[in-house]
Amino acid sequence: MTGGSPSGKPVQALVGPESAKLAGADVPCAGCHGEDGESRPEGGIVPPDITFEHLTLPYGRNHDNGRKHPAFTADTLITAITVGIDPAGNRLDAAMPRYTLSASDSADLTAYLKRLSSDVDPGLTDTTIDLGTVLPTRGPLAAIGLAMKAMLSAYFAEVNAEGGIYHRKIRLKVAEFTGDADSTTRNVQRLLKADPVFALIAPFAANLERDILLLTESRGVPQIGPYTLFPEDDTLRSRAAFYLLPGLNSESIAMVDYASDVLQLNNTAAMVISPENAPIQKAVDAIEQRSRIRSLGRVTRYAYPSSQFQPQAITAEFEKQPSPEVIFFFGSDLDLRRLLQHVERLAPKPYLFVSGALTGSNVFNEAFRDRIFLSFPAQPREPTQADEFFRLIKRHKLATHHLTAQAVAYSAARLLMEGLQKTGRALSRKKLITALEQIDRFDTGLLSPLSYGPNRHIGSREVRIIPASPGR
Repeated sequence: MTGGSPSGKPVQALVGPESAKLAGADVPCAGCHGEDGESRPEGGIVPPDITFEHLTLPYGRNHDNGRKHPAFTADTLITAITVGIDPAGNRLDAAMPRYTLSASDSADLTAYLKRLSSDVDPGLTDTTIDLGTVLPTRGPLAAIGLAMKAMLSAYFAEVNAEGGIYHRKIRLKVAEFTGDADSTTRNVQRLLKADPVFALIAPFAANLERDILLLTESRGVPQIGPYTLFPEDDTLRSRAAFYLLPGLNSESIAMVDYASDVLQLNNTAAMVISPENAPIQKAVDAIEQRSRIRSLGRVTRYAYPSSQFQPQAITAEFEKQPSPEVIFFFGSDLDLRRLLQHVERLAPKPYLFVSGALTGSNVFNEAFRDRIFLSFPAQPREPTQADEFFRLIKRHKLATHHLTAQAVAYSAARLLMEGLQKTGRALSRKKLITALEQIDRFDTGLLSPLSYGPNRHIGSREVRIIPASPGR
């Protein structure tokens, strides 16, 4: 797979008629022969099947170019790999590298090729696919976690009732997000190592999502639809993670664009008020950067310790400098209401942008009529399959107190099913990742269409800005 040795020592490869020297990592076997050894045609060359059963067929092999040879043995196979000579003494095609291998590496490689055709990723059997998720099941976030668990269980129960996916039944395993880094990490490690799963589906781990991403990426475990406000938009750090919705950074950019394009604000005084939270501070950085690009004006930052919001300290800031014409607020619903009470006396009233995901949508204030705007990930304009989501809830008697979280879990499950269908019976993690990267404008019925690619792992980047109004 990697062209490297378990010993850590470099493997060298000689390539072509002139024996150009390359690192083994530059020409790993799987690059041409495929992860399953059954070959991957490339550049007009069709590499042979290198599964051990095929190499040792008793009648040998007649190649398209006329080359013939008897069946390989373990010894003649290593000769072919290291010297480039087949069992009949013929030279192999010049495109086939010759690798320098120690006796130990040769023995290991032969042993692996003997089991290659039956080798499967963790969490897979001929009859099952084990999926994992990370959810809070106790504590203040338990209601959300349990609602997501119930939705996933109901969805996969119906998939299994219809025969599963290519005759494999899906089993769901839950690791508890406790809120504590050490215990949650141990729970996730059990899910990935001791009792391994094939992929994670709709994990919700709040402030530990980055730590979990590091664990899954190091093992190549796909994450489908993490429930987060902070998706990793650098695909070099999230090669196996597929997010559904834009995060707070995208919402920040949309807020500035709305202020500039719709409200026609230019060279104005702006303030960002937010908790001292590292991920949220990245959204604040996005506000500053976008404001410079759009000439919105100078941005003043005010960060307060989490759970220690003091609106009077902010109003004191207003006395030191001109009152802001626009405020971007990233605190909680309670903090927002306290802030509004303290800035009602400002004249003129500032425009106020808040994230609906952080504050909820019921933020109307008569004193700020037509001046409060909420950001949300965009919803589908014509939801074609939302009825099925609600029918699933009804059939399984699910609660409806956390519809947003349930919608994310449902959409993640539907996205995974689409990826599995496209991958087929010969399933592997890498094949699933490749299949997901080929999905274009997939409609879950609840979200904007999802599209992915090798350099795009956030399915929808659309953000909607909505003016707060009575009863909305």
